[in-house]
Amino acid sequence: MLRTATPNDLDALLAIENTMFDPAVYDRLCEQNFARLLNKPSSVLYVWEEDGSVVGYALGIVVARKRIWFNSLAVLKAWQSTEAAKRLFAAIEVYALTHALETIILEIREDNRALLRRYTGMGYCEWKRIPGYYPDGSSAIRMLKKMQTK
Repeated sequence: MLRTATPNDLDALLAIENTMFDPAVYDRLCEQNFARLLNKPSSVLYVWEEDGSVVGYALGIVVARKRIWFNSLAVLKAWQSTEAAKRLFAAIEVYALTHALETIILEIREDNRALLRRYTGMGYCEWKRIPGYYPDGSSAIRMLKKMQTK
């Protein structure tokens, strides 16, 4: 079940973050980051719940009232083949549409060719490359998608 995250989800969010992101490869969000984001009006934080447990999240941050930066998506491995990741990703896109945001921006690792193909197929295009973006020195591809706002 998709829902908006609450402060009660903080422990689950941290557990997912620490399980899914190796700090040698990705910058992790810490407890203070999540606590701040849960109270920040420009943050959009959804969770996916299965049998009463949070198994994934999607985080977007509205920038300049025109764009949303899709900061992070994480789903525990046992639920990655389910609808959880798709629904969380879609929730950020729906938020952008319903709030008349013009663009979604996200970054992926340059070496993640599968994700690059998936996002390109979803209408995202490469905007620029950022050398040394990740803690291990890998570059990022910043992608964007123009939303069809009325």
